[in-house]
Amino acid sequence: MKLQAAQTNSRKKLLYVMGIDWNWIYQRPQIIAEYLSRDYEVTVVYPVKLWDTPAVRRRKKEALRYLRIWTLPFQRKLKVAGWAADRYGSLLLKICRHYQYVYIDYPSYIKYIPADYAGCLIYDCIDDHAQMCASEKIRREIEKTEQEAVLRSSLLVVSSMKLKRRIEEQSGGRKAVLVRNGTDFRKVYDAKESCIKGKYTIGYIGTIAEWFDEELLAKSAGEHPELSYHLIGPCMGISLTAHRGISYEGVVEHGRLQSHIKDYDCLIMPFVVNEIVKSVDPVKLYDYIAFGKCIVSVWYEELKHFEDYVYFYRTYEEYDQLMRKLIRTGFPPKYNVHQQENFLDENSWQERYGMIVEAIRQTDRERQTADESHECIRNQTGGNQNVSAGKRTGTGSGGRKRGVPDGAASGNA
Repeated sequence: MKLQAAQTNSRKKLLYVMGIDWNWIYQRPQIIAEYLSRDYEVTVVYPVKLWDTPAVRRRKKEALRYLRIWTLPFQRKLKVAGWAADRYGSLLLKICRHYQYVYIDYPSYIKYIPADYAGCLIYDCIDDHAQMCASEKIRREIEKTEQEAVLRSSLLVVSSMKLKRRIEEQSGGRKAVLVRNGTDFRKVYDAKESCIKGKYTIGYIGTIAEWFDEELLAKSAGEHPELSYHLIGPCMGISLTAHRGISYEGVVEHGRLQSHIKDYDCLIMPFVVNEIVKSVDPVKLYDYIAFGKCIVSVWYEELKHFEDYVYFYRTYEEYDQLMRKLIRTGFPPKYNVHQQENFLDENSWQERYGMIVEAIRQTDRERQTADESHECIRNQTGGNQNVSAGKRTGTGSGGRKRGVPDGAASGNA
C-alpha cells in the first residue's frame, strides 16, 4: 500500500474514494478529483482488478496522491474472498481519520469508512448504481449501502434530476445539490456548416455496454451505405458483432479526440432507454457541442436541457427519418456558433467545480454552527452529552454490509 506522493502543504486534506479505475476513460470522477486538488490536498483511492489490463494508461497528476485498492477475483461470489476483501478495504480506509473530508462516488465504499469518522463525508451520486448490477443479490446490497451513504453524509451531490429526486427521498427530504456534468473543451471547432456529399462519417464516443443500441446502428448501416459509423471507446460486458458500415476503433485518449473526429459529420448517442440511462446526464453531449458537430441522440426526460442543440428520436423509424433528412441537408448542427459559445461558458467543468466548492464551504459553515450549538448546550446543562459524528450529520452509524465494488463503469461516460 504505497502512496505516490505529491508535495504536501497546509491545505485541508480530502480523500477521494472513486468507483472506477483511474485508468478508465476520462470522466466525472477523474475530472472532479483534479479540480479539487486546486483547493485541497487530495488523495485518490481507486479500484484496480488484479486480473485486468487498464483501458488506457492515464498520466497521473503531480498535484494528487494515489492509492490503489485491489479487488479480488470472485469476491462477490465466494464468502472467503468477500471476507478478505472486506477486511482489506476496512484496514486500508482507516486512513480517512487523517482527512477532514471524504468524498465517495460509489456507495459500497461507505462500509469501509469508520462509524466514528468525525470529518465531512460527501456522497456524489453519479449513476443509478444498483440498476447497473445484473445480480439481484448485489443490487440489494448496493441499495442498502447507498441508503447508509445518504444518511451518513454531511453533503449530498447528484448529477441528474432523476437522481436528485431519488436521493432526496432516501434522505427523508434533505436537499441534494444538483451538479450536472460539463466539459473542459473550449470550442474545439466552430459549429460546422452543412456540406452535402456522397458519404458521411458518423461517430459515437463513450462506453459501449448493455445500454448501447447496436441493433439500431446495424439496421441503419444496412439501409444507408452512404453512412459510415465509427465507434470510439471501451466495450464493457458485451461483444460487438461485425457489421458492414460500422467500424470499432477502440479507446482514444481524451486529449486526442478533437483531432480524431475532426472530419466527422455527425456525433450520435444511440442508447436503449432503460433505468440506468434514465438517470444519466451524459458527459458526451457536452463534449459533442464543443466539437461543433451535428448531434443526434435518443430522447429521454433528463436531456431536456439539450433541446436547442441536439436532434432527438424515440424510435428507429424516427431515427431513420431524421437521418434521411440530414443526408439531404448535409448534417447541419441544430445550433450556431453564438449558442455554442454561450453553452460552453455556462456548462464548463470550472463552473461545475465552483458549485461543488461552494456546497462544501456551506456545509462547513453548517457543521461549525451545529458544533457551537452543541457546545453551548453542554455548557448550559453542565452535562457530559456526547454528540456523535453520525448525529451531527443527521445520520446513524448503521451496520456494516457486504458487497465489495469491483469498480463501477459509469453511464456518465
